[in-house]
Order: sequence, then C-alpha cells, then structure tokens
Amino acid sequence: MVVGAGVVGATVAMTAARRGLTTLLLEAGDDIGAGCSYANASLLAPDHVTPLATPALLRDAVRQVLRRPPAVRVHPDPTVVGWLARLARSAWGSRARTGAEALTDLAGRSASLHADWGRAGLSSSYERIGAIDVLLRRRGRSSPQRMDPEQLGPDELRDLEPSLGEVVGGFHHPDEAVTEPRTYVRDMIAEAQRHGARIEFGQRVQGLQRSGDRITGVRLVDAVVTASHVVICTGLSGELAAEVGLPLPLRGGRGYVIDLESSADTPAMAVRLPEHRVVVTPLSDRVRVAGSIEFGAEHRPVDRARAHALVQAAARGVPALTDRPVLEVWAGERPCTSDGLPVLGRTDRAEGLSFALGHGMWGLILAPASAELVLDGLDRPVDRTSPFRPDRFAGPTR
Repeated sequence: MVVGAGVVGATVAMTAARRGLTTLLLEAGDDIGAGCSYANASLLAPDHVTPLATPALLRDAVRQVLRRPPAVRVHPDPTVVGWLARLARSAWGSRARTGAEALTDLAGRSASLHADWGRAGLSSSYERIGAIDVLLRRRGRSSPQRMDPEQLGPDELRDLEPSLGEVVGGFHHPDEAVTEPRTYVRDMIAEAQRHGARIEFGQRVQGLQRSGDRITGVRLVDAVVTASHVVICTGLSGELAAEVGLPLPLRGGRGYVIDLESSADTPAMAVRLPEHRVVVTPLSDRVRVAGSIEFGAEHRPVDRARAHALVQAAARGVPALTDRPVLEVWAGERPCTSDGLPVLGRTDRAEGLSFALGHGMWGLILAPASAELVLDGLDRPVDRTSPFRPDRFAGPTR
C-alpha cells in the first residue's frame, strides 16, 4: 500500500506494480495536484541537486533574504527557529558531505530513469530541451567579470537563446530535460493501473493499524484497509511517523509557480537566473516561472504578489515575459527535513512500514530512484548506514 499520490507516491506505486506487487494507492485529494507536487519548475537538472543545507547555500540564503524581491523569506513563527537552527548545524561535517554525495548519486540515477521512461513513451511530457544559467550583472565594481573556462559570453548565449535580454555571461547545460508534473503523475498512475494497481481518491488516512510490532494497514475515516507493507509518501504529515515513535522534523518550504501564455518569443530552453533563484521553463502549452522559498508560511494564504514578483525578476533575463497573460498561480509547501535530505526506506520502529518523503524542491527529479531504493529495501534488513534512513532523527530503539 502507498499513501499519497504526489510525484513520489505515484512513482512508488507504478514501480511496485511493474514489479508484480499487489498495489493500492490512497490519495486524500479528489484528484492529482492537490499537494505540493505542482509547485515545481518541471526541470530535471541532476547536477543542481544539493541538500537544502550546505555552507554555500546558507551564505547565499542571507543575501537572498535581503534581495528585493527576496528569494528566501522566513515568517515570524517561533516554531520554525529551532528547525532552522538544526538545518544550519547539519551543513557542516563528514555526515553532511556523505549526504551530499549520496544525493548526487540518487539524482544521477533518477535522471537516467527519467530519460529511459521518456524514450519508452512512459513519461509523455519528457523532453530534453537543455538549459542555460545566465548572469545579469558583473562581479566587482568596474572590472570585467572573471570568466570561467566554460562560461559563455552574452553573444554566445543569445545565439543559443535569442529571447535573452541584457546578460553578462552564463553556462549551457544541453542534457537537461523537462517533464510537466501533473502529466507525469497521470502517466505514473496510468502505468500502475495497467499493471493491476488500484488508486482511490478522497481517502484520508487517519492513522496506522498495528498488531504488536507490525503495521498491518491504515485506518480511514470509516474503514480499515489492511496491507502487508505500507509506504508513507504524504509530504508534511509527520503524525503517522509519530505513531511508531519516530520524530520527523518536517517543515514546509513554500515554493511559487506562475504559468504564463506561450508566444513566438517564448524561450526554447529553460533559463535559470541564479542571482534571483528563479527558473523559466517552456512547456508544451505554457511558460512556467518558478522559484522562491518561504519558511513558517504553513496555513497562510497564498501571496499572489510574491508570485508576480517572480515574473518581474525573470523578465530581467527574459524581457518578453513582461505583461504576459497569466494562466495560473500556484504555491505548495514542499516538505523539507532539518538536514535537507529525503526520508527513504524502512524504519526499525515497526515492521511493515517504509517512508518516501521530505524531498524538498527535488521531488520530481528524485522520484524514480527514490522509488527503487524504497522498494529494493522491502525484503532486506534495514540499512542503518544510509544517510536517508528514517531513524536518523530518533534516539535508540527501545
């Protein structure tokens, strides 16, 4: 049984069904896209996947808080202060380096699976379009910007992407790809169903069903559903983990997406503006602008002005985005752990229970390899050396 039909849950269900496992996928929403999976740039860029907590990112976060519009925002919520302190502490040391290396490996394996599924027609919106990182201003006062050997100049960049405005340099990543999250989830569910999986929408899990030290299913509002193994993929929900004495320090990192109408001058490839932490992604029927991260924003109304500020920032690199009609505005609470790594695999706290959640902004890119890692561990001893193990946040098992 898989709980949660976001990009990760749908991928776990599909992978399980293709392996011949009897699979039931439960989703609390009435349809796909009810959670945070849509708040995604749709870009598959494995080389950019890093833990949320690294020394470089933390230093940049301070600059981004002060930038206008700020790419990083922390709301005055006292409950988030301790969590942010844990996040900062986790950025240093050998454990941080091991986790970053494991995440890089996971991203590389996932990118290969995405490409395989795209070639096979399983992921219908997959397309390798490439991406460029553009720099908007020079470093220093008046001296020319020091060029990296791989850095391209403004004219070279505009030869690649004519929609660019005034830029000073950048980098080309020809192998990066896109896949639209809602289409991806539909494709995963359809493939799971072709292999015999069942999906039930509108099924909110109230708790775990337990017999001794084994999880035997879940409790719904008016029923109990049994299963030989339960995989929790429900984003910010730490209540289910708490039932087995497992604390998962999850907070929502709110991200924004604003979709604009396509036109003849829409970029042909994805454009990243690292200085503003904004990504512009061309999709088949729209152009997506995504970015920002907010902490302490859970349960607050969506700040539409903040979403529109992303377009203003993106237009500094792609001027044609200015005043383009808006199709949709979306914000989602991306589940982030206090060490910036996902929670993957079985727990020692109970038999028959695994987790696949806490991917932060990397859920779409990491979903395929995360699913394989979790399912490979169903019939193996718990891997106590994995940096993704669920029990890393808990004390010794009694």
